[in-house]
Amino acid sequence: MARIVRPVWAIRCVQSSCRCLFEVAVLENNKQQEVVCPNCGEHYVYPALNDEPSKE
Repeated sequence: MARIVRPVWAIRCVQSSCRCLFEVAVLENNKQQEVVCPNCGEHYVYPALNDEPSKE
């Protein structure tokens, strides 16, 4: 039986030509990390924090 070593997020690349689904580790205390799509090399920062006020 498999055991979960650490929690992960499933992330989908938003590039229209890629759309690759990959996993990144969930860090403690809401720390951000830079991740790179293994398929196309696009950079992302997760978790994405909403610093901008909502436009409602």
